[in-house]
Amino acid sequence: MVEERPIAWWVKRLDALLEEAVDAVVTGEGLTRRHWQLLHALAAGPADEAAVRAALPDAPGDADAVLTDLVARGWVGRPVADRAGLTPDGAAAHDRVARAVDRVRRHVADGLSRPEYERTILVLRRMVSNVERALGRE
Repeated sequence: MVEERPIAWWVKRLDALLEEAVDAVVTGEGLTRRHWQLLHALAAGPADEAAVRAALPDAPGDADAVLTDLVARGWVGRPVADRAGLTPDGAAAHDRVARAVDRVRRHVADGLSRPEYERTILVLRRMVSNVERALGRE
């Protein structure tokens, strides 16, 4: 008999595996997850220091070190003192890593039809909303 596990176990297990898979992709490029978050945020366009910190919501204090490293790699330029943006090399690096991250995301949905995937997202979104409401966060 297959052991039944609660939804929390499956959500945590999936989250851990997704983090491991994305970490493997970015580590292969000599990056950390924080590098990827900032690189991805800057791909949308140049950002001021507040936006750079906001790109790392779990660790805004790491923003300066990550930004300094990306500048040293030549992937980020600072044409104006309080703004940062991707250089052509940074845009190429972003595109390369983004393709690899997208492959990870596609693997998550292997074997699922589009309606199954969309339904899963809908159910998870509803569960999050239910718990937020129960905690008085809505």
